[in-house]
Amino acid sequence: MDNNEFKNLIKNAYCAPKPVRKDEFISKLRPGKVSTFRMLLQQIPYIRPYVWIISAVIIGIAIAGSVIGGEGTDRLIGLIMPITAVVGMIENGRSKRYNMSELEMATRFSLRSVILARMAIMGFLAVIVTAIASPVIANSFGMQAVMTAETILMPYLMTMIISLHIERSPLGRENGLSSVVVAGAVMLLFFLIWESETGIVLYSSFISGGCGVAAVIVLGALTLTEQWLTVRNVEAFA
Repeated sequence: MDNNEFKNLIKNAYCAPKPVRKDEFISKLRPGKVSTFRMLLQQIPYIRPYVWIISAVIIGIAIAGSVIGGEGTDRLIGLIMPITAVVGMIENGRSKRYNMSELEMATRFSLRSVILARMAIMGFLAVIVTAIASPVIANSFGMQAVMTAETILMPYLMTMIISLHIERSPLGRENGLSSVVVAGAVMLLFFLIWESETGIVLYSSFISGGCGVAAVIVLGALTLTEQWLTVRNVEAFA
């Protein structure tokens, strides 16, 4: 008796049992649907610790400046906020920087979903920082919270708009740290405006006349547009 005949005898003597509840077992292997909120919660642990540390430091500076009566604390926070925009851009580009884009495209959550979730988390974080810092500073210096928020948000939004636009260009794809240059330019621009007597007068007139609210709304809308364009084309630039 050769080896093949022996295998056939064993196969005939010990037939495999018919599968029981096979369809039910296979259906359990399929991943269930995940809500948008739950996905955001799942992505939060993947945000690096330094992101939360920077946000906490900004809030700490706002509180400390208010306690010691540091004049221009709102403008100081405004100059720091572009750093949070840079951090957000760096977080968004982690997949590309570590050559993980193709892998994330094939996972349960698409690369678009991951980038969108990261953008949403970083955006919420900027809103939280502004929502905490603005009333604290405004209450301490007798200012309007809305005007304080405008001073904090405008540099941040400008940095986001320009950085996202450059990120989709050939220059941005070749240089992942272009947002650092953009943030530096925006910080320098606002520093020169706020340190100039003429500049600060014109700026104060601009935001006190209601134009600041309109400017923040327009900048916010442009930021959302740039984010949408980035998410929609993220796989093409991966």
